Amino acid sequence: MPRRDETWFLAPPAAWSEGRIVLPPKESHHALRVLRLRRGHEVTVSDGVGSVARCVIEQTDGDRVIASVLERDLRPHARPSLVVFQGAAKRGKNDAVVERLAEIGVSEAWIYESRRSVVKWDSVKSERLAARWDAIAQAAAKQSRNPYVMKTAAPVAWTELVRRVRSESRAVVLWEEATMPLRDALGAPTERIALVVGPEGGLAVDEANELAAAGAALVSLGPNVLRTENAALVAAAAIGYHFGLLG
Repeated sequence: MPRRDETWFLAPPAAWSEGRIVLPPKESHHALRVLRLRRGHEVTVSDGVGSVARCVIEQTDGDRVIASVLERDLRPHARPSLVVFQGAAKRGKNDAVVERLAEIGVSEAWIYESRRSVVKWDSVKSERLAARWDAIAQAAAKQSRNPYVMKTAAPVAWTELVRRVRSESRAVVLWEEATMPLRDALGAPTERIALVVGPEGGLAVDEANELAAAGAALVSLGPNVLRTENAALVAAAAIGYHFGLLG
């Protein structure tokens, strides 16, 4: 199957037919105009939901690339799937969090607004952010050769965050006043685990208590206070290591 040095492209499931894949316009443009690939070049194509194919470029119809599938593989999703709820931050930090989490294999990343969030967005801005974060997640999947594109969307409100945490079978919340180490709350292997990371300035006491009442464990990463964007990556990596997904 695909080698690490092969060129990796994304094409949604609708672009796949029996034995052929039509690359989307942006991917076709990148292949033809940036990489200058031509008929006969081998490429790797993923559908973003687990399928990976080794292909050869069969046809370049104007600005469209059509590839013939030589070999196809369906990759199982790693378990547990990790879902991260990241408190909204400023100055592009949310973009960085989305990119880093996608690269290490997080399944879903959702930015939420809380009382101490330093940024607030209207519906127009939220839609633009959703499109940008999805593009970042796709690029990170290609860079890291991940057959699954991390799910992300527009920022969620605090009430929606609490509702989602309540629906999770296992959830942990990073909180600077917690005394339980993260590792003690992870437990045995599970299908899915949710991680909540506070915004810049941290979660207020009543917010932490509300999440605990929704069923989440309040946990600590240790005595050092990390920036919110660093805490998300460190905790996600620690959870991945605990369950054998990293390291």
